[in-house]
Amino acid sequence: MRRVFAPLGLTVLLLLPYRVALGQAPMRPEFDVVSIRLDDAATGGAGDKFPSHGTWKWTRIPLSFLVSYAYDVALNQVVNVPGKFQTREVAFDITAKMAADVGDEQFRAMLQAMLADRFAFAMHREVRELPVVAIEAAKGGAKLKPASGECVSIPRAAKLPEGQSRCGEVAFSIQMKDGVMRSTYTGRSISVGDLALALSDNGPVVDATGIQGLYDLDVLIETPLPSSPRDADEAAGREFEYHRVFNAAFEKQAGLRIDRGKLTKHPVPVIVVDHVELPTPN
Repeated sequence: MRRVFAPLGLTVLLLLPYRVALGQAPMRPEFDVVSIRLDDAATGGAGDKFPSHGTWKWTRIPLSFLVSYAYDVALNQVVNVPGKFQTREVAFDITAKMAADVGDEQFRAMLQAMLADRFAFAMHREVRELPVVAIEAAKGGAKLKPASGECVSIPRAAKLPEGQSRCGEVAFSIQMKDGVMRSTYTGRSISVGDLALALSDNGPVVDATGIQGLYDLDVLIETPLPSSPRDADEAAGREFEYHRVFNAAFEKQAGLRIDRGKLTKHPVPVIVVDHVELPTPN
């Protein structure tokens, strides 16, 4: 799935090689090759959240995105980012090479090692009260389908066989045709917690349903094909309307309420940036 910057919230078991010689610490997972270049073009960026076929590439990734991917948290769960790293002029073009079978957690560990080595990155974890979106069971109860088991258990970095779904993953796709934008959320053998995590890119989403077990999910959201808004009021109106249609689709098709316009305070783990520098040269 390809991801691009947009204002709309339209968002393992780890086996590592160990040194066995006495007194040597376990080897950190690291990229085979990594190139990092400061990109000050002040334009939009794009890339893949997970590597594909042994390559991970991003054009103009901000530091906050990089940290959120490395530590598997939403963007607003990365706090205390220095101001100079929050300007449009400071983003990074990154290309990294690794083994094709690297798993999700190993990839994140590689990102963390890269941050420490190239950005002199240091952080600590805290729990803070943040505004979150809560997934709740709709009136009448959830309408989730029990898991069919029709999925494959492979890392996100591995190529997914054509026509297959990855177990535990919520996939998002968009199709634009005949003046209509069709957004689809599909999951096989997922928990409600998996859905909350998949929707957390732009801010924390928590599972408040109490529903246990694994389910299959298919939710289709249809909206008119968007055009460039004339002003801020029109843009805000479109976002409000999308949130309304989004919630109505999940409520009708899955029996879940996900009201993005209703935020409640909830204890959430955060990554607090203690130190970071511009990356060392390649």
